[in-house]
Amino acid sequence: MAIPISISSFSFACPPQFDETYYGELPHMFKRLKKGEEGKIVLIGNSALAFGIHSEMISQELNREVVSFGLYGAIGTKAMIDLSRVGIKKGDIIVLAPEISEQALSLYFSSKEMWRAIESNYEMFSYIDKKSRKNMIGNYAPFVAEKFSYFSSGSKPKVEGVYTQNSFNIEGQEVGYMTYDRPYNIMLGGYDTNSMIDFDVNYLKDDFIDYINKFNRFVTNKKAKLYYGFVPMNRLSISSSRDEITTFYSTLNDKIDFPILGNPFKYFFNYEWFYDNNNHLNSSGVNIYNRQIVNDLKIVLEDSSETNIIIPDEPTIPIAPFEEGNNIDEDLFNYEERYYNDVLIGYKIVSLDELPLDKKSVIVPSTHNGLPVVAFSKKTFSNNEQIVEIVIPKNIRGLFNHSFVRCKKLLRIVLQHDDPNSINVGTALLEGARNCKIYVKKECYDNFANHYNWSYYRDKLRKY
Repeated sequence: MAIPISISSFSFACPPQFDETYYGELPHMFKRLKKGEEGKIVLIGNSALAFGIHSEMISQELNREVVSFGLYGAIGTKAMIDLSRVGIKKGDIIVLAPEISEQALSLYFSSKEMWRAIESNYEMFSYIDKKSRKNMIGNYAPFVAEKFSYFSSGSKPKVEGVYTQNSFNIEGQEVGYMTYDRPYNIMLGGYDTNSMIDFDVNYLKDDFIDYINKFNRFVTNKKAKLYYGFVPMNRLSISSSRDEITTFYSTLNDKIDFPILGNPFKYFFNYEWFYDNNNHLNSSGVNIYNRQIVNDLKIVLEDSSETNIIIPDEPTIPIAPFEEGNNIDEDLFNYEERYYNDVLIGYKIVSLDELPLDKKSVIVPSTHNGLPVVAFSKKTFSNNEQIVEIVIPKNIRGLFNHSFVRCKKLLRIVLQHDDPNSINVGTALLEGARNCKIYVKKECYDNFANHYNWSYYRDKLRKY
């Protein structure tokens, strides 16, 4: 299936609009992989690799070229496998390391995300499998409309922070690994409760297993070697028992036709090593993961040399600064104390009192007893059939899935945050409140719309 003529003509008339966003790194990854020499190491997966792999660090230990080929789970593991075929050569060692989630361990594919990712190199379109290309063509018109809206406005998406293409550069030069400084864990409580890691054997469906076994045959025909690997996992986020994890490992080992590199227990790390989700490492955490990857690769390479990657001290997590704000509705809520290292750092709202009948808008308080209100439980607003609008202040650092179940009249959630990284969100926030929209500051809209987590709600985002 050829690239539609309309694609090439439109792309000629309209320059890339998403090349400076996080999506914009994929064409660079593709180019590095395609140009790679024989005998390299290629790691294929999702964003855990983008945040975790330091290709130069591994290369120095193993004396091989290293290409990290993982960017964004929303694109899909299958698409990364498809695109990787372009650069697999004789003598390569391929490590397929998807995250442990139902989506990552499936044939999920998002044409919407893929269009944004390949607009700087439409050659990539031809390497996607036929079914996915057909899906992309069916979703081309919305992409064109979105792209042209940015072009006609004279401004590309305004993105800042870690989720930009520039996060993989040093002084504007591509280096092949993430360079953006991620000093410490910024998650409320040290882990993301919306994305717990569950080693569910039901994730290992036959269609995905068949696909990766087929990929193994492709790799073997290229006279390369495929291994299954693991990504870093926040120990606090593991929801499975040791027996369940062992069963998952054994089932996976029985189903796939290629060897597993190491075992998952080696990749459970303390929360201090992570950044903004349960698989994304901070800058110090990269060392502990790369050291483990190198050690496991040295076993299969029969390399007995000492690994020289130094493990730094665990980063200290500072007490987050907070802002005073509008506390007009403070007395409507009930609170529980939140501690960090035995120090009271703030409060979590646990419930909402019965509201006056004419009360339709509620402002979550910024502080209580002089300390920040950092979260509210998912039961606080659930089943409320009265509230139309909820205003959420900057001090709230995370929103729990299913927080607005059966909030039938809820139409507006107003975020006062400037940075999408300052408030975590899962993919089930609005379940039970299907008519609700999320309002963000006009000047922050692009950052939210193109953020790793918040982009899931792109169609629900509005400006104020």
